[in-house]
Amino acid sequence: MMSHSHVDLSSEQTMLDRLWPLAWKAGAGLAIFGVFATLILVFITPKSGGDAGHGPGAAQVSDAHGADEHAADPHAADPHAADPHAATEHADHGAAAHSGGHHTTGHVSEPPAGKRWVYAYLIGVVYFLSITLGSLFFIIIHHLVRAGWSTSLRRLAEGTSRNFWLLALLMIPLLLPENLSALYKWMHPDAGDELISVKAIYLNQTAFTIRILAYFFVWIALSTFYHRLSVKQDETGDPKLSRKMGVVTPIAVLLFAITVSFASFDLLMSLDAHWFSTIFGIYFFAGCVLSWHAFLALKVIWLQSNGRLTKSVTPEHLQDIGKMVFAFTVFWAYIGFSQYMLYWYGNVPEETSWYLRRQAIPAWGIWGFFLVFGHFVAPFLFMLSKHVKRKRTTLAIGASWVLIVHWCDLYYLVMPQLHDGQKFPFQLMDVTIFLTMGGVYIASTAWFLRGHSLLAKKDPRLHEALAFHNA
Repeated sequence: MMSHSHVDLSSEQTMLDRLWPLAWKAGAGLAIFGVFATLILVFITPKSGGDAGHGPGAAQVSDAHGADEHAADPHAADPHAADPHAATEHADHGAAAHSGGHHTTGHVSEPPAGKRWVYAYLIGVVYFLSITLGSLFFIIIHHLVRAGWSTSLRRLAEGTSRNFWLLALLMIPLLLPENLSALYKWMHPDAGDELISVKAIYLNQTAFTIRILAYFFVWIALSTFYHRLSVKQDETGDPKLSRKMGVVTPIAVLLFAITVSFASFDLLMSLDAHWFSTIFGIYFFAGCVLSWHAFLALKVIWLQSNGRLTKSVTPEHLQDIGKMVFAFTVFWAYIGFSQYMLYWYGNVPEETSWYLRRQAIPAWGIWGFFLVFGHFVAPFLFMLSKHVKRKRTTLAIGASWVLIVHWCDLYYLVMPQLHDGQKFPFQLMDVTIFLTMGGVYIASTAWFLRGHSLLAKKDPRLHEALAFHNA
């Protein structure tokens, strides 16, 4: 809903100025703390095995790689594979059957000694990649539907989307062969594993690396295109630049959908190369958009508490940001439940094994129930009222909680691949590595937002954002 009220922006603070060095220093300080804390944990961690505190058995598994005689051909030797009604019982016993530290499912990859950190590193990279992808989606959908209300927020999304450069650099360690081998079983499949052999043309180091580079090329190109034209419009005021961005948007939507889906397949779903999900890309997309809007809410609240964008971003905009957090909380739950219900009802071993691994021990079962209530029920009820969305304090609480449980969700996707779900591998290093990346990400975001207005001052639809009111 639009009104005809006029907002005087002559006194509006739209530059970071002294704030960006403060944000950069805060981010750098957090990153330094994370690095030192991680190094301390590395030095005090026992050196036996790839996963500290779990003994040498884990290291024996990684040394064996594909030599496990029990996993020579898990499908041909499995008398239960043809019986979907026996899936639950068979998967429970198969996932738990360990002998001398060896797993029998053939679906998981045990990290070599000293490589446990790679899993936490992957979670950190994907976490901040998801926020950045959400910001790019915000820009694309803004131009696709020619939105008015989001015009005063779009520059914040454009600055955040430039972090693809940072994430491309952070991705490099994951592409090293030894780290890929620690993460992905398809790098060293068991002998006779026909399912992974069939996928070898897709799941191999060369193809994986090329695809990751292609994804980042597309994301960097799109984010640079939109940001540069938007900043140029601040200088020239040319409305044709908005039309130019709109013309490119249909192609951008297609590229975004393809790259995000396949990136989620490669980075997360292929951790278990035996499992597949046609809805996984949408599940990851839901987390991207949800985490971005939570991050946007905190960014706006921080800026306004420091005197920036106090007139151009109103409680009406905060309410709409809160609406998006609320909406994608529901969407995330809908997609997650849809997958779980259909897989469990079908009772096919190739599908249910992924969930059985996450129910093998009480700790993972509790984590899963926590996500149901913490990722859906709690934020759903909390964000239901418009009064919560319109107040900075309550919106900040809701947004912070969403960002925390988003990390918990990614942890649930990645970490049960360790030890076939038979152990709960949480370490403080998982948190310190995340804090390190978070500090770097905050510093990088401040860097890309500096030097340009936080508001697209000459966008032809800015007047719609300034006059926006919720119905």
